[in-house]
Amino acid sequence: APLLDQAEAATAAEDLGFRARLAAHRGRLYHTLGSHARAAAVFQQALATPFEDPELRLSLNSQLALTQLRLGKIPEARAGMEAAAAEARRLFKSNHIRAVPYLTNLGAIALTQNEPVIAKSSFQEALQMLEATFGPDHPGLIAPLNNLGVAEQALGDYQSTRTHLERAAALQAKHLPATHLRVAETERNLARNALLSASPDARDHIVRATRIGLDLLDRLIREGSENERLNFLERFDLVSLPCATGDAELIADVLIATKARLLDAMLAGSVPATRPTWRDVQAVLPPGSAFIDTCRFTITAVPQTKRYGAIVILPAGPPKWVPLGTDESLERWLGAFHDRIRWRSGALAGNPGSPPPLKIRGILRALEREFWAPLQLPPGTAHIAFSPDSRLHFLPLPALLDRENRPLSARHLQVTTVTSARDLIQPAPTTSLSNTPWTILTVSDFPQPTAKTSDDPLLALLADLQPMPGTRIEADKLRPLAPAGSQFLTGSQATEPNLHQLAVSPSVLHLGCHAFFLQNQNAPLGMPVDFDERSDLLFASGLVLYQGAQRRPDSPRLADDDDLLFPSEIARLPLQQTRLVTLSSCESGAGTPVSGEGLLGLRRAFSLAGAREIVVALWPVSDESTPGFMERFYQLALRSNRPAQSLWQTQGELLSGVPSDDDFELAVLRYAPFVLSQNSPLTTGPAIAVSPRSSALKNPWLIAITALPLLLFVISRMLAKRKIL
Repeated sequence: APLLDQAEAATAAEDLGFRARLAAHRGRLYHTLGSHARAAAVFQQALATPFEDPELRLSLNSQLALTQLRLGKIPEARAGMEAAAAEARRLFKSNHIRAVPYLTNLGAIALTQNEPVIAKSSFQEALQMLEATFGPDHPGLIAPLNNLGVAEQALGDYQSTRTHLERAAALQAKHLPATHLRVAETERNLARNALLSASPDARDHIVRATRIGLDLLDRLIREGSENERLNFLERFDLVSLPCATGDAELIADVLIATKARLLDAMLAGSVPATRPTWRDVQAVLPPGSAFIDTCRFTITAVPQTKRYGAIVILPAGPPKWVPLGTDESLERWLGAFHDRIRWRSGALAGNPGSPPPLKIRGILRALEREFWAPLQLPPGTAHIAFSPDSRLHFLPLPALLDRENRPLSARHLQVTTVTSARDLIQPAPTTSLSNTPWTILTVSDFPQPTAKTSDDPLLALLADLQPMPGTRIEADKLRPLAPAGSQFLTGSQATEPNLHQLAVSPSVLHLGCHAFFLQNQNAPLGMPVDFDERSDLLFASGLVLYQGAQRRPDSPRLADDDDLLFPSEIARLPLQQTRLVTLSSCESGAGTPVSGEGLLGLRRAFSLAGAREIVVALWPVSDESTPGFMERFYQLALRSNRPAQSLWQTQGELLSGVPSDDDFELAVLRYAPFVLSQNSPLTTGPAIAVSPRSSALKNPWLIAITALPLLLFVISRMLAKRKIL
């Protein structure tokens, strides 16, 4: 990239042909980095330049078609490649070798379209041309050898695959650095082939491919942009091959070395000299605890399927690898769960509609059966750190039910979430919840939108915001609990500038306002997200403060005074000494899952700002019940200084012993969405003893029954006193 910058700076503006050639090289660079949308933009810009070089124009058109293929735009890619191949035949009648790239691209799209016979034919023709012209040891043979091997693997010819991939690897050893992306791809293909053919050296290939992939990730973290890193993580699967071995120690170390590495780099600003191992994590686990590290991986078989798995690390003994349910099954059960939650929420609002056929209890038992019960944690495991991956971030953990209908929150003292195992070996927070004043920001109502409804999904969402009167009650309940000097920002004081201008980091930041998440509706099904093409995903979530609904169509995306807090703005808040952030907001836990990196959303943003523990909600919360829930949570947290255990215990109190299906569904709707994510060691302790309030939360009428005798006594005394007087 620096060489291309230098060449472009030294090239005259009128030298259109050379500038177009530089653009072709830059586009190939972006393509190699997995930034296919940026590559396509560069190729299109070069093609719009009126240069006179038909061969260069042909090359640019072909490269553009290849990037469209990687972006999932199959019809455009196929049309472009077929047109390029036809033009290549016309241009290179007397020099067929120059048609090789176009044959290669045709083979690539044939593979994508599940036409391995056509792909093999194209790759073979390209390889034969190159060998005839340059001999068997030329580096130009690397790509067609690798491509031919992939096509033969798709046809089940594993011996021919190995022959061609090993030839490619031998040429790479001569001509490329050991950590080159192409080297890693060839090693990964060799490892998969060894697995499919049950070769005894499969594990050696997997270890080698994994090591190269980890080294590449380290290099990208040091040198790449955020988008380049995200694109690499989306496209370069670092965990599936280790998972295929079933080797728990290998899988554990790979997950520890890869999960949330980008987030860690942004937090720390550097790459650690050494990678921690599962033994380092085990050494910090307290007695009676466990760490569960999950991943989404591709089964190395034909056809390929995706499923989940988990590594279980206990305070003693080796780690254990546990296959969990499939990706398809998780999507199905989570979809059924949210259908039922939406119906129940609508019924409470007076819009019942037809109820979905599956009830919450049956769905939660199914999720437990496939994604928790297989872990088989030993008896006495009271405290658990859980690191979710992909859609497991949305698992309603506290409400999962066993065969006796006992919620998970009643079977363990604590289940808290961490982004990666490395969080557990961080220094413990030094800030107590009561050390410094809190900041409590609540918005009960919003000024009406001034912009007309438009096609902009954010403006449409802002136009439909509902008042939140419960946040005023929430602030009143927290007022007697907050330390002296705490700041309460309500109504027109609940603004973005006031948050950015906090004089000191509050030990607790409590936000009672609307949150939003704009779903990614445009990504091709099954295709990795390209964060250059979909940079809007970095702005898909946010918080709405007092004047946020008054955003206009011509408003800049980011402004320090518009009362819309996007993740990049949250990350700049002065929260370096903040212990706990609580987002008492609907769906504040939503986000875009990135392979091995967690969710791009509000949790990640507050971690970048410095907060050690963040509470979010996975689905819309109740404006009526949340104030009492938060009061109980903070009472337990202040008593113990263990926020994660306090949240879990509050949920256990409110989800246990609910007899009827209807009451249980209401309890799940109201109390199960909250989840705490921490980047600190696992803190343990006994059940927290504070005067119980959970019964009043479950059954407010109990307060009246309890108070009735006292009330009658007071009235009788007053009457007696009046009679005496």
